[in-house]
Amino acid sequence: MDALKNATDKPLIIINESMQFSAGVNLTYTMNFADKGDYRSIEKFVKYFQETCKELKYSKYPVVSAPSGLTLGGGFEVLVQSNFVASHTNIVVGLVETMVGLVPAGGGCKEMLWRWSQTTEAKKDPDYAPLKVFDIIGYGKTATSPVEAEPLKYLMPEDKKIMSRNSLLQVSKSIIDENKDFSSPTEAIFKLSGKPLKDKMVKLLEKLYNDKIILDHGMRVGTELANVLSGGETTIDKTLSEDDLYKLELDSFMRLIETKETQQRIKHTLSTGKPLVN
Repeated sequence: MDALKNATDKPLIIINESMQFSAGVNLTYTMNFADKGDYRSIEKFVKYFQETCKELKYSKYPVVSAPSGLTLGGGFEVLVQSNFVASHTNIVVGLVETMVGLVPAGGGCKEMLWRWSQTTEAKKDPDYAPLKVFDIIGYGKTATSPVEAEPLKYLMPEDKKIMSRNSLLQVSKSIIDENKDFSSPTEAIFKLSGKPLKDKMVKLLEKLYNDKIILDHGMRVGTELANVLSGGETTIDKTLSEDDLYKLELDSFMRLIETKETQQRIKHTLSTGKPLVN
């Protein structure tokens, strides 16, 4: 993260020469702190990741992400907060944090809300985008190609899709050359309904709970996600900033990482490679 943050004084290409772009935040690293009860260090780590992603997004110079292979969780949050994307067609992309009892906390909720809020449907219904994102993140949906990623808005139509992995760097350089007059994007703002919207989301969770599709902790994780995506203690006439959304993400992440049930999920996934339903 230090390297990323310090590299924004010039055009930047984020690429991984190994097969995977990023499978997300190192859960073993996180659990080392959790096992010691050092939640302050986890909070500082996540907040620094948020600051890094924001710096990438609003860099004075263009930032290009060039993903291939796994681009999950925190890896996706880097991608979605880059100015341009040149994606290999062989990608697995998505926000899968709920599978380990967490919520995306590096801007993933925020950016997906923003993307869906630009749709025609969202202009007519302020709850449309949050409910779509609640479904996508809640189920930890992934896409295994750009064709699957676009309908979820993990990738956008303007993102480059590259057949040859060996061409990713050259295409990324071309993007930078074509954007000599680049200017940083305007900071996003959000209008979210707050409690009435959260209540809608909780009703969806209660049905899943009653059908035994999710259990007690699944209900808790879903409720924390609902709190983020509804805007927390807000009303539809208030304007929320990106920093407000980052804070909601961080607060929910911290409440969850401190629970023994989320820690059980993480340890189970680390040891078996499979999610734990609890």
